[in-house]
Amino acid sequence: MIDDKRYEDIIASIAGVAAFKVEGVASLSSVAGMQGKKQKRQPKSVQVFLFENYTVRIDVYVNAFSGVSVPDLAYDIQESVAKEVENATRFKVKAVNVNVAGIVFNQ
Repeated sequence: MIDDKRYEDIIASIAGVAAFKVEGVASLSSVAGMQGKKQKRQPKSVQVFLFENYTVRIDVYVNAFSGVSVPDLAYDIQESVAKEVENATRFKVKAVNVNVAGIVFNQ
């Protein structure tokens, strides 16, 4: 794995904006990073894991509006995030894991 926080932060910003633009996303959630006792960083809505050969895995945590199809929402987020990250950087997206952390009932 590549350990360069600079790339992680840039990719996380791009992915967060791309995810938030998807219709049905109420907000980004901040539950990421809470698992494990050795976490040094604050919880984040987007976690980025860099690998050799400029590939990346992205974990996105969102809150969805009620009534939205979660599988369709997750697919749309995956497509949007992968497209935006690959267009804006030299990294190839290996996977985008979407976690719906909560449902928002007020639209």
